[in-house]
Amino acid sequence: MVIALDAPRRLVLKLYRPDPSEPDSAGREARVLELLAPTGLAVPSVVAMDREGTDTVWPALLMTRMPGRRRFRPRDVRPWLDGLARLALRIHRTDLPMDVLPAYHHWVTEPLVRPAWWTRPEAWDAAVEISHAPVPDEPPVFIHRDFHPGNVLWKGTRPSAVVDWLHGCRGPAPVDVAHCRLNIWRDLGRAAADAWVDAYRAVNPDAPPLHPYWDIADALSWIPDPRIDGMRIARRYEAFITAAVDRTR
Repeated sequence: MVIALDAPRRLVLKLYRPDPSEPDSAGREARVLELLAPTGLAVPSVVAMDREGTDTVWPALLMTRMPGRRRFRPRDVRPWLDGLARLALRIHRTDLPMDVLPAYHHWVTEPLVRPAWWTRPEAWDAAVEISHAPVPDEPPVFIHRDFHPGNVLWKGTRPSAVVDWLHGCRGPAPVDVAHCRLNIWRDLGRAAADAWVDAYRAVNPDAPPLHPYWDIADALSWIPDPRIDGMRIARRYEAFITAAVDRTR
């Protein structure tokens, strides 16, 4: 595959590991980016695609490199959370044709087996039961589906771009709020995670309180391994799910 550029540009080549549960990954992300191109949202532009991995071994997407750097642990958390909240709302209010977007679905893999290191079996059992309950009624909007600090770039004190759009779809806005909340809880603890929800509701006062279902449904889609993630992350994960279960009582 030969790409001729009319001017020097900084590009990113993203490779997608073949996965039967993620068919046509390159094509799906390219489609979302093409839909977002005229919206003014700061996202990469598609330059070229090797949909099947014919020349790149794995499926690949060549796109423009966006300015900025990731920020996971800012010195001043509140302005950082406010910036994330405004960006999340900007995504959720992006006007895209809903009928061409894939629909949100669970990432939970059944059966849900309680980890050996878990200390409160009753909380785990309650979380699994809640995850099988009817989904709270929320209007569908455009969501990133993997919105968290690792997919947001910053220049100075402002977000400069959002990346990793493979799972962009139509679904409830709380999906993004809960997913970001879990990531912030894992990295910075409960106080910052609670402040993130407050920040989102401050910019979107019409949003209902975050239902614990969304926290639980998101958390059960990823179970940490203390051998890889460390026991500190595992304990914060357990505290996250336990706190969500407690909010249902």
